Amino acid sequence: MSPHNTCEAVAVRCIDFRIQKFLNAYLDEKFPGSYDCLSLAGGVKHLLDDGEEYNTALHNLRISHSLHYPSRIVLIQHEDCGAYGGCVAFENDFEKELAFHKQQMEQAEELLKQHFPEASIEKLLIRLSGELLSI
Repeated sequence: MSPHNTCEAVAVRCIDFRIQKFLNAYLDEKFPGSYDCLSLAGGVKHLLDDGEEYNTALHNLRISHSLHYPSRIVLIQHEDCGAYGGCVAFENDFEKELAFHKQQMEQAEELLKQHFPEASIEKLLIRLSGELLSI
């Protein structure tokens, strides 16, 4: 395994343009030039909703792991995500929204540990202001 073909992490995040600047800065600082990135509407949502047989997110994570051997998986959700119905789906109550995303990421972590037992999992929620919360 060549060090030129390895990366430290793979990030699963949403496509929402409102968070990209913040996430790119965070990931570039934490894993300088050493991370794969999987961007899907809703991010973690696809790990849980697509089932295991035809799971695009899981398929892409397998490719990242087989080619680049990341030791960490970074799951990143964000407030007001349209794939989940936005903040309106949580009655504009951030605590309800946060609790929901924590639950989603815990379920995703369980799934990922089955498929990538050697990887550490980091769970984050980013606010539209750029504030990152560790879950």
